[in-house]
Amino acid sequence: MMSSNEDYITLDEINNALELLDKDEIASKKRLETFTNQWPTVIKEIDFVTKKFSSLTSIKENLSQIQSRIHDSSKLAEDISSKVRQLDKIRGRVSECQKRVQDLLDLQLCSEGVQIAMKNDELEQAAGHIHRYLSIDQTKLQRTADDMAQDCSMITSALKHLQEALELLQDTVSKRFEHASSIQDTNSIERYFKIFPLLGMHDLGLEKFVDYLGRLLKVSADKNLKNVIDTPMSSNRASVIFADGLTYIFEEVAKTIEVHQPLIETHYGPEYVLKFLSHLQMHCDTFGDILLRTFLNTRKIKELLKTMWDEPDVNTAGRPDSKDIDLLVEEIVMILARYDLYSQFVCKRTVNADGVEPKTRTAKAVLDNSRLCCCIQEMMGKYLELERYYMEESIRKAVLMDTIEGDGGDAALTSSMVDDVFFIVRKCVMRSLRSGSLDVLCAVINNAVNALETELCAVFAQVLSAGYPGSGYFNRFTPDLDKVRRTFLAALNSTEVAVEYSKSLSQAFRDEVPARLRGCHAEKLDSCLHDFSRVNASLVAANRNGFRQLQCSLVEPKTLAWMEPFYEQNFTLDEPEFAQTVADNPFVVALVRSIDGTLAEFRARLTPNNYDMLVVAVAAETAAQLERAVMKTEFNRLGGMALDKVVRTLINYFSAASAWPVREKFARLVQVTTVLNLERASDLNEFSNPDSGMRFSWKLTPDSIRQILRLRADFREEDIRKVQL
Repeated sequence: MMSSNEDYITLDEINNALELLDKDEIASKKRLETFTNQWPTVIKEIDFVTKKFSSLTSIKENLSQIQSRIHDSSKLAEDISSKVRQLDKIRGRVSECQKRVQDLLDLQLCSEGVQIAMKNDELEQAAGHIHRYLSIDQTKLQRTADDMAQDCSMITSALKHLQEALELLQDTVSKRFEHASSIQDTNSIERYFKIFPLLGMHDLGLEKFVDYLGRLLKVSADKNLKNVIDTPMSSNRASVIFADGLTYIFEEVAKTIEVHQPLIETHYGPEYVLKFLSHLQMHCDTFGDILLRTFLNTRKIKELLKTMWDEPDVNTAGRPDSKDIDLLVEEIVMILARYDLYSQFVCKRTVNADGVEPKTRTAKAVLDNSRLCCCIQEMMGKYLELERYYMEESIRKAVLMDTIEGDGGDAALTSSMVDDVFFIVRKCVMRSLRSGSLDVLCAVINNAVNALETELCAVFAQVLSAGYPGSGYFNRFTPDLDKVRRTFLAALNSTEVAVEYSKSLSQAFRDEVPARLRGCHAEKLDSCLHDFSRVNASLVAANRNGFRQLQCSLVEPKTLAWMEPFYEQNFTLDEPEFAQTVADNPFVVALVRSIDGTLAEFRARLTPNNYDMLVVAVAAETAAQLERAVMKTEFNRLGGMALDKVVRTLINYFSAASAWPVREKFARLVQVTTVLNLERASDLNEFSNPDSGMRFSWKLTPDSIRQILRLRADFREEDIRKVQL
């Protein structure tokens, strides 16, 4: 806002205000000129808009007409909808009235028809009339009777006759079914069984029918049990006769289900199939329980389980033979396999054409809650104990009967028990697979892992911990020295072979079990098979311990003896001596001959992998012992060059003797020879100069390098001190 004149006190302020006013005036004139120039365009736009307003008036009139028509159409639609709803109510009432009329007509026909059919003993027709009567809504009939209060005697009479006929027919059919079942009149039994659902007696008819079938099955089961008990021990099937007997029971029950299931689905409905199976399973439980109890008593399972883990003494019988347990375990596994097959059959019979799953789960629940399932679970527990005993006892026998294979031939020494033990483990695990239970399979695998750890691994660990008898003075008094050595080497090789067997066996289980076991849980199986890694770790630890014992009792003493001639060598050489030493060094020739002779003893006795490990161990020990000898010897430059020739000869020999790299074992010794080969002590500075291109990673400490430099008789102490490390 412009200030008042009193705000401008000085002349300069007044002039500044005047200049601002002039600028505002100029800007206002420019805006006015621009607006004046645009005025014709504004006039044209105003005329255009004015013309458009005239057309908008007609559009408004059209929209008003459309709105009016829509309103009229909406009102007409509401009227029509109201009339349609009224028509729907009327139609519903008419339909209900027609149904009432039809029900009354049917009621009258049923009342008359059932009396005629009963007089003529036509039970099927009478039951059909009763079924129609029962399908009529009784509440609506009573409402109709109330609505027709002036003439309801007909309805009341019909209802009374039908109710009396229902009770009479129910009693008649029940008695005739009982009579037919007592004389086993199959045609009459089926006839009356079909009538029960027409009279609303689904549960009673099903119960009576299953009782009849149960009596038939009992006759077969009793005869089957007698045949099982009377089977002589000389029979070919004597060892599995109880499994055959249980199989017969399952087959009879399955045959009964297969024959009568269509009859029940047709006349009772699919929803009654599960009830039929549930009632029939009770009879199967009884027959199966009797047979399995007889099996336990006849085979004396309880006594066997008691004596299996007891230590035998003079007053008690010896422990059961594993061969007898093997036959018993086979029969139990066959029983478990037959039950698994039977349970699969029952679950499949309850699946309808659409494959509905809830019914399958219900059928499985019926089986899981049955007495037979409890007996089978008890049998699984006994099987696991027997299988464990058979496995451990067989492994102990394999250990006791162990022989050394490959002795005297070109093959490596191994223990025969490795093949025997892993054959037994595979046999037991694959046998448990036939039970159809993943829990049983995992339990047997756990037992197998424990048996391998406590029996096989422990034996190898004990043999290898005893050590390898060398050629010392006191070892000469060891009885059968060569046998002890062969046993040690066989155990050393067997640990490596056993690791490979263990890995391949666990992988074979991982591949085969999911393909052969229904509903296999892969994660649970993998978790169980992972325990084989414990066996592998124990075997590898035993193998490593064996090599430590071999190194302590054989490699180290021999290597120490091989190095004795080194101390007699002179390494302050002149030119003729150096030439002669390079051409023929008796120490190197004798050392290589001794090493090769020692390794030759093990080349055929050890596996290729173990032999390579031995070569590497000898190389490492040779390098260490030679380094110790070097640190006690005096050199000149030619002597250092002669030592370098010795080291390279050893490296070439060991590299050719083993498929494994051994050069790393001589890394320190090579650096020792490098220091001893220096022309001057100051040349060592080149190795620490980054620009020389000769820098490398030292295995030796600075103190060790100075100590090696002092081995050179021609190096002065003051030159050694000047070396920068």
